[in-house]
Amino acid sequence: MIKLTFKIFLIFLFLSIIKSEDKESLALNYFMQGQYLMNQGNYALAIIEFQDALLLDPNAGTLHISIAEAYRNIGKDQRSLNHCMIALELNPKDVEALKMIGQLFISQKNFEEAEKYFLSLNEIDPENLDFLYTLADLSRLKKQWNTAIDYYIQIYKVNSLAINSLQQALQISISTGNMNRSDEICELLIDNDPDNLDLLETQRDIALYNKDFNKALTVIFKIEKKQGPSSKIFIQKSSLYEQLKKSKLAIEVMYDAFEYDSLNIEILQRLVTLLMDQELNEDAVLINKRIIDHFSDDSRGYINFALMALRNKKPEDAIGILGKKSQQFLDDFMIQYLLGTSYYQVDDYNNAELYLSNALKIFPDSRNTKHNLALIYDIKNEWEKSDQLYLELIDSDSLDAQAFNNYAYSLVERNENIEFALELSKSAISISPTSAPYLDTIGWIYFKMNRLDEAMKYIKDSLSIDKNNPIIREHLDKVIKAKSELKYQKID
Repeated sequence: MIKLTFKIFLIFLFLSIIKSEDKESLALNYFMQGQYLMNQGNYALAIIEFQDALLLDPNAGTLHISIAEAYRNIGKDQRSLNHCMIALELNPKDVEALKMIGQLFISQKNFEEAEKYFLSLNEIDPENLDFLYTLADLSRLKKQWNTAIDYYIQIYKVNSLAINSLQQALQISISTGNMNRSDEICELLIDNDPDNLDLLETQRDIALYNKDFNKALTVIFKIEKKQGPSSKIFIQKSSLYEQLKKSKLAIEVMYDAFEYDSLNIEILQRLVTLLMDQELNEDAVLINKRIIDHFSDDSRGYINFALMALRNKKPEDAIGILGKKSQQFLDDFMIQYLLGTSYYQVDDYNNAELYLSNALKIFPDSRNTKHNLALIYDIKNEWEKSDQLYLELIDSDSLDAQAFNNYAYSLVERNENIEFALELSKSAISISPTSAPYLDTIGWIYFKMNRLDEAMKYIKDSLSIDKNNPIIREHLDKVIKAKSELKYQKID
């Protein structure tokens, strides 16, 4: 320690007697020697040379930066930071010092502090892409997605060749579900590359996600102009017109598609569906015949026929065509379901059970199928099966008012567990308080419990909603009669 202090004393003594120009030359010599050692990877000796230069020129910020870099390379971050701070005191706008401090904080995962220094760098040189990229990356690390997007867009505005920055911004916006920003970025990308079909398709998908159907339609017209018509584009345009409540245009587009390709199953099916929705049944039948004639192995033509038959209250016609195809489409849920439903409507409960059971095997989560099967089991007095289905429906959806009501009505009709039926019925009413059937059910339960005033109230409420329902009227008549008999009994 005494030897080191004596050495420093000798250096200061030497400095006091040499000229200033000689000091500068000597300092430069130490600095160059230090840089040489740094380049050789000998950071410890480089630091000694830089420190000797610093004794000659203590206000040289460059020397502090060089020492800081050497300390950083040997893992002494705090000493590196100290010298950077000294450089900043000498020059608050020292770019190298600001950069190194920012990088030191990044290596320590102190992203908040790092951002402060790169923001200062950005103020000094707002068009420096490296600083902007670093700020964008820091925002990503902090999960400040919008800020990161802003920086990537700023990079593109500084240099329009930096397309990758927009691509990164688009990736962030899509992955974080920020589709409004995605649309904004897509516009910039398309302005740069207007003939890029992939970008146009991405913009279309973003517009669809945002439910901006007018914009999606505009983009699809652009795509069609560039790549020509296709069945896919016709169907997309038709779907969008339908979303925009322009049913006539939706059908017109599909007739254009029909002229384009009259034997495309997707076009034919789309056209039939639209015609059925608009109740243009004669036209729908004609197009659907084409599906059946040319695509006999596709179930959709037969399903369309059955749906139209059931809509026209002709379940026999549905049975006529589906019955012949049930074995061919044994694994088709809709064929089996519609056939079971059709048999149910003609009171053929055995066949209804058979085909609805087939449908349930294909799609075990079908609630409609379970509801219909439960009703059939009720009619056939197979209550163990119906109860099981009702319980499954209630357990899997506590808001299934129909399951609560039908189970309650089943119990009261067989005069079983009336108290439980009342609780089920109350649940149905709480979910759907203005349903005429549900009000009638609870009223009928109260009647069975001889609580006639409550029965009267609920059944009257039910009849006020569904005035022409004969079952509700019959229930009300029975309540009125019971109240009348009770009144005469009191008089006697």
